[in-house]
Amino acid sequence: MKKFSERVDLSGFSIEDIDVSEIDRIADFLPKNGVIDLNIAESALALTLEGQNLCQEKIAQVDRWIGIKETEKNKSWSYAALTLAKAAGVKTAKEKEWFAQADSAYIDACNNLTLAKACKKWFENKANYFQTWHYALKTFLKRDYSIENISGISATAYNAGSSFRRSSSEDEDMCGDMEWK
Repeated sequence: MKKFSERVDLSGFSIEDIDVSEIDRIADFLPKNGVIDLNIAESALALTLEGQNLCQEKIAQVDRWIGIKETEKNKSWSYAALTLAKAAGVKTAKEKEWFAQADSAYIDACNNLTLAKACKKWFENKANYFQTWHYALKTFLKRDYSIENISGISATAYNAGSSFRRSSSEDEDMCGDMEWK
C-alpha cells in the first residue's frame, strides 16, 4: 500500500528538475492541425487521461512546494526586517520594511516562489489541454460510432448484416442502364 505522504514527498525535489518528458511525449502525439481519424482518436483518448493524471500528480507536489516557498519568503522577510535592519541601524518601521524588501535572501525567496507558481500554472494548463483534447476525441468517437450505427454498416463486421444489395443485372449500375454499351 502506498501512502499519500509518499506521493507528495519532497525530499530531493526541485522545480528545475521535474521530468516533463512523458507529458511532452503525450502532447506531441496529439494532432496539431485538428485532423483526426478514428485510429488516432482511439489511441489518443487513453493518452489524454494519462497526461491529465501525470499533471495532477505534479500539481500536488508543486502545491506543497509553493507552501514551503511562501514560508521561506515570510521567514526571510522577517529576518531581514527584525534582525538585519536592526543591526544596520534602521530605526522606523517603514525603513525596516524597505530594508527587508531589498534584502537579497528575500528577493531570492520571492523568485523561487514565483518560479513554483509558474510551474503550477504550466501543469494546470497542460492538464486543461489534455482535458480539452479528451472531450474533443470522445465527442468525435461518439459521433463517428453513432453514424456507423445509423448506417447499419459496422466497421468490425464490414459486410455482415448489410442491407445494401447490388442489382442482379451486370448491365446496370446504380443509375440505370449503361449508355456506353
